[in-house]
Amino acid sequence: MRFVACFLLFWSILGCNKPNPTPELSDEVYLDLTSRAKSAKGSLETEKKKLDGFKNELRTADPQSGSIKFAQKRYFESESAVTKLEQLTKYYELAAIARKSEVRKRYSTAFNQKQVWIIPEEVENYKMNRSISNSTIGVPWSSKKRVEDYTKRSKKHVVQTKKE
Repeated sequence: MRFVACFLLFWSILGCNKPNPTPELSDEVYLDLTSRAKSAKGSLETEKKKLDGFKNELRTADPQSGSIKFAQKRYFESESAVTKLEQLTKYYELAAIARKSEVRKRYSTAFNQKQVWIIPEEVENYKMNRSISNSTIGVPWSSKKRVEDYTKRSKKHVVQTKKE
């Protein structure tokens, strides 16, 4: 009985020294890029369906009324959105492919040297950059908002200098 237990323990210790064939599946950045690519692809399909509807609406619009200009506007806006989503989908797919090859290279060198291959600072930087880019998308650059912020800061500065 002891012999079997020792053999199983010995075998389990030696049997765990195999490289992972798909290290990218444990990389947060790669998983995020692939999920964003899938999301963008879904949005692209939805927008293409809308574009087909707007195209049919444009064909049936009465040229003598104002509805044709409204139909043209929606069609061209939707066409622009499709183009942007195609570019975004392609970007995320290419970024995921590049990340996959980088992770595999890094993992193989780290495995051979018996080191950790995931760099936590890199993942944190990616998350921080992603949150910053998400917060600035769709935010209009309002000059009124900048002026209001400036006046608030200058009033605080004036109050602080008067206290001193």
